[in-house]
Amino acid sequence: MSGAPEERVTVGKEPTSANRERLRLIRARQRAIGRELRRAFDEVAQEPVPEEFMDLLRRIDEETAKHGKKMS
Repeated sequence: MSGAPEERVTVGKEPTSANRERLRLIRARQRAIGRELRRAFDEVAQEPVPEEFMDLLRRIDEETAKHGKKMS
């Protein structure tokens, strides 16, 4: 939680123009946050796996194969 006050929009049968505007702003902010999160995680997903991590995975696979155990 960011500590920001929670926004609540009360929409009755016919939303007021103020409520429609508030909803529009909330959706725009959510879309912007989503875009930034996708951009950040896409960059990380494109990075190569460090060789040390690949070595560790290989050693785990070898040990598992030696002992005939399957990891779930």
